Amino acid sequence: MPETASYRKVDLHTHSTRSDGRLSPTELVDLAVEQDVSLFALTDHDTLDGLVEASQRAAEHGLSFINGVELSTQWNGIPLHMVALNFTSDNSALLSIVEKNQMIRLDRARRIADLLVKQGLPDLYDEAVALAGKSQLGRPHFASLLVEKGFVKDGNKAFDRYLGNKHLGQLRDVWPELEGVLNSLSGQNIELILAHPKRYPLTVTKLKRLLTDFKKWGGTGMEVASGNERPDSVRLLERLSAEFDLKASVGSDYHGPFGPWMQVGKYTQIHETKVDLVWQTWG
Repeated sequence: MPETASYRKVDLHTHSTRSDGRLSPTELVDLAVEQDVSLFALTDHDTLDGLVEASQRAAEHGLSFINGVELSTQWNGIPLHMVALNFTSDNSALLSIVEKNQMIRLDRARRIADLLVKQGLPDLYDEAVALAGKSQLGRPHFASLLVEKGFVKDGNKAFDRYLGNKHLGQLRDVWPELEGVLNSLSGQNIELILAHPKRYPLTVTKLKRLLTDFKKWGGTGMEVASGNERPDSVRLLERLSAEFDLKASVGSDYHGPFGPWMQVGKYTQIHETKVDLVWQTWG
């Protein structure tokens, strides 16, 4: 099937420096325009902080912009991501979930700092928070501080010597249950999309159980193409999208210039006529 205009111009999953991306919201929108994207969403992890800046820049370009956020949740003890799309920035239920997830992230950073102290390092928590600023606080900020203070030569050494899982453990976060998140947001004209379903440690049978619950609890769609997903995986997800009556969404999951398939607006082609596209009814 030849590429269609809507396939080539839609990207509903991207990240900026307000979470773990490499470009500012303005720079990211500029790149989307360069890549000929005409419908674009910023979906940073558990934060809405970049939406105003991105929306304003998109308006300057005449780029159709959709509010988005990628929410951290869990299902049967498995961490999952869900993309919420096309909401108003004053949605109280969504703001409450984002606030709680930010507290979980701060608690995680506090635990990282405490574990570094146990390894003989100073308490770097406050400095890491200040360094992160509006971006998502995480291990890379601690790594930067370790380099700056001369404890290690570079970021790789920071992870090898102090920040890797063998030193800190898995640091599993207790994200909110998927059912509760969906119940809070369903029925509010928000598209609730299961992000990159093939990246979770699930057999097809278990994935179908997840999709059953996702639909039952108020989910409205699923990503059928995300970044450099293999074509056979995309074909499977297209079939599941139709089987479970979940709208199909697509996105590059762009974080930065890591390779040809990680570009804004690029992902494995989908068969648009075989699925119900989440953006079909948007103006």
